[in-house]
Amino acid sequence: MAIELLQGANAAINDSQIRIAIGWQTSSTIEADASAFLVNSSGKIRTDEDFIFYNQTASACGGLMLATTTHNHRQFRALLDQLPADIVKVIFTMTIATAADATGCPHCGMMEQLLIQISTAAGNELLRFQPKIMGKERALILGELYRHQGGWKFRAVGQGYNGGLDILANSFGVNIQTAAVTDHTDPQLIEYNNRAASKQEWTKKAATLQHNLRAFLPQINSAVTNGANESNTRMILDRILIDVFGYSMDEVKAEQKIQGRKADYVLAIDGVDVIVGESKRAGLTLRDKHIFQATSYGAYSGIRWALLTNLSTWQIYHISTQNIVDATLVFNVDLLPDIRLEDCERLLLITRFGMTQPEALEQYWREVNALTRDSLIQAILTEDVVNSIRTVIKRDTGCDFDNDTVQQVLMDVLIHP
Repeated sequence: MAIELLQGANAAINDSQIRIAIGWQTSSTIEADASAFLVNSSGKIRTDEDFIFYNQTASACGGLMLATTTHNHRQFRALLDQLPADIVKVIFTMTIATAADATGCPHCGMMEQLLIQISTAAGNELLRFQPKIMGKERALILGELYRHQGGWKFRAVGQGYNGGLDILANSFGVNIQTAAVTDHTDPQLIEYNNRAASKQEWTKKAATLQHNLRAFLPQINSAVTNGANESNTRMILDRILIDVFGYSMDEVKAEQKIQGRKADYVLAIDGVDVIVGESKRAGLTLRDKHIFQATSYGAYSGIRWALLTNLSTWQIYHISTQNIVDATLVFNVDLLPDIRLEDCERLLLITRFGMTQPEALEQYWREVNALTRDSLIQAILTEDVVNSIRTVIKRDTGCDFDNDTVQQVLMDVLIHP
């Protein structure tokens, strides 16, 4: 009888020749696809030939091939003994291929009966995992085969990934433009090329933002030097939000009542509130109480982003209210003594243009959050990383410890230094 895995669980694979079947149900208007990535210890492919998808159905080593493709089913065949020693994981993913249209943006949450199965070459089912998809991501990491103490295991992942095939593939080191891709009518590839053009547009708009903000530098510097009061500070801030950031006068809503108090600003786009703003006297040192004030307004009003500024320093916070109010700093920009282009690329995220780009600020926050101390510690303490560290210690010192011992020492070093 097959083992039913829950998210995060793993099980040993004792057969060297296996089948990996991925199936799903969607409406007839939504196209989905499955891909696989053969990655090394750095989590990247070695060459584009380690990316297995509809247009490249077999790895160069012959260890993995995409054998069956139907509307709602993909089957991979793996010869684990043929995978090179420097391939430590085979990661299986699902992506939505249908582009967004006037009716909305298709996402993984629209899929039903999503299932990944591991079977023997003879067709005897070994493992199965049914991810529970709740979010609106367009990509999903289903599971991964990984080396473990001379053998292989499968881990049920079920992790949503923001973006489509191009973003997911890039995270594993794939250059889609050179990955044996010739079908330029595929929606995901069109999206990839559009993103490349968007990057150029983003840099160009950031340079324009830099130029326009520099015109305000004399006023900002004077306000900070002379200690302008909050009223005069907000007069300058009003002009920046409208003349530089592109919001209309109606979209910069001042003195908005929230839970019996007044937030300095609420920025809206097409009638939807997107950022709550708190302005302090020019040059005033921003403290924890100011952060709490700004983010509390966002939490009470259901707005996910909070801006806190003293005119020279601009801070953006992400607000989460799942269990408790949690505010995470997304970025901090100082306009004095001069404005850097890389800072303008961040500030562009909260301009009217930036806030109308689908999930641009959300994606930036995800990247920041992924590299926090807690995220890195969590990654280091996973079984495969601990096992790799144990292997290196044995190789370099001749001392062989079990994973639990290595993990405990890592916890002491990382969490209780």
